[in-house]
Amino acid sequence: MNRILSLILSIITALSGFVFAIPEDGFFSYNEQIEDCDISQLSENSGYVKNTMLVIFEEDASLLDKLSVFSKSGALSGVIKDLDLYVITTDNMSYTELNALCDKVSLMDNVAIACICPAKKLSEQYTPDDPFNDENGYWNSDWDDENPDGNNWHIEATDTRSAWGYKSLFTHINIGVVDGGFDTEHEELKGKIAFPTNREERKNRPNHHGTHVAGIIAAEQDNSVGLSGICSDSTLICVDWSPSTNQLWIPDLEVLQALRRVVKAGAKVINFSVGNSSSMGDNNYEFPSIVPDLDGMLYSYSMGSLLQKGYDFVVVQSAGNGNGEGYAVDASQNGLFCSITKKNAFLPFSDVDINDVLDRVIIVGSAGLTKDGYMQSSSSNTGDRVDICAPGIDVFSCTKDNTYLRKSGTSMAAPVVTGIASLVWCVNPELTGAEVKSIICKNTKGEVLPAEERHYDFLNYKTYPLVNAKLAVEASLKATGDFYDVSINTGKKEEVTFTNENGDEFIFETTSDGSLTCVLQKGKYILQTTDGIEEIVV
Repeated sequence: MNRILSLILSIITALSGFVFAIPEDGFFSYNEQIEDCDISQLSENSGYVKNTMLVIFEEDASLLDKLSVFSKSGALSGVIKDLDLYVITTDNMSYTELNALCDKVSLMDNVAIACICPAKKLSEQYTPDDPFNDENGYWNSDWDDENPDGNNWHIEATDTRSAWGYKSLFTHINIGVVDGGFDTEHEELKGKIAFPTNREERKNRPNHHGTHVAGIIAAEQDNSVGLSGICSDSTLICVDWSPSTNQLWIPDLEVLQALRRVVKAGAKVINFSVGNSSSMGDNNYEFPSIVPDLDGMLYSYSMGSLLQKGYDFVVVQSAGNGNGEGYAVDASQNGLFCSITKKNAFLPFSDVDINDVLDRVIIVGSAGLTKDGYMQSSSSNTGDRVDICAPGIDVFSCTKDNTYLRKSGTSMAAPVVTGIASLVWCVNPELTGAEVKSIICKNTKGEVLPAEERHYDFLNYKTYPLVNAKLAVEASLKATGDFYDVSINTGKKEEVTFTNENGDEFIFETTSDGSLTCVLQKGKYILQTTDGIEEIVV
């Protein structure tokens, strides 16, 4: 009888053009229905949903092809619309038996892949008690003599305040945030947070971490309280991924659904300050090999499926804060998008390849300022998968219940890059996601040195660039073909204003010796300094 009902459901689902996105629209939700007892562990932090198989078909698979697979493999339990990913419930099987069935189904006509449904102990990527403080030579609370306000050190370190000089050119942008819950009533975020579905709004539970991340990106500017978000002229499309009460395990399909939902709702840059390397013990450096390979396959496929359907976006993920002992590991061990490589990517599409995916993923490490320059946190994951670093130590932002806190970790560094990537895109909406990443990673200022404390000698500790908002925004504007470099020197540090013929103002601060380089569109401008005004032509 179950097989008959499954076939009927399959036919209805297929013939309706997959309108019934079963896990999406209420037949069941993994996060709400799957309990820890439904998870079988592979290691301390990785496992799979028992008796569950994921099936992806070739692009030209017919309805009859799909029905044939369903009838021979198990009961159709769900379809994730737009990802064309089918969830099959099997008979009670051991891990070996389930893998054998996946192998068998993968060999069926027009099946691209069949695999287990992975699950993880995900964690927020921050360090509540960061080991770096002034005693170690780190300037966490204060910036420097030119900017004594430590609340905004991540703004100053990335030249974001200088990037705001182009504010008259900013356009509104939608930004995705997949994190712990969000305080929608916080004075810095009220009216800025939206949810892609009613279900997501209902299950949102305000959380310090998600609210902190959201504030770094989009806190209200010019309201005389708290902090200024990097890209304030934005709407945050949010999904609360956090586990339910007494739940430790999160099926990966929940995160993949979150990606789909925020992208379909219009998000262009999506922040994931989440991962699972912190559940690794000191003696468990390597995951079972199947885990990063499965992640690389599923997360590359999900991105590729959305790209193939015409969506364009950039994913920003935190590199992770080391293992359970707080020691940095290779960032590929952090799971999700960090795990995607050219070897494990799965892209059964005629017009999307691995470079299309990798060129839209930015993995971010955490940086702090020392008396010797910028240096990575000792817990910030490293290796070839990390693209760039951003301030991630003692970052000030809003938290739930209308409060504010400093937090440290790659969770705080990732939204700095997300906010800057959003500025890059909002001044030049014609850019592709790949072009946005390229601009972010190539237009940097300064280097972030490896941490002094290096626990694993065999790790690939690297030096990374430090993200820079001003240079990235200027590169984005110059890519339009209508902006040119302008240099002035007033002989002293001061605020200067360029006003064009339309009345748009571009406000910058010169360096201590009075110099300034910016980019302006071709035309006439009135330059106002403390010494008076003059007309310049670009």
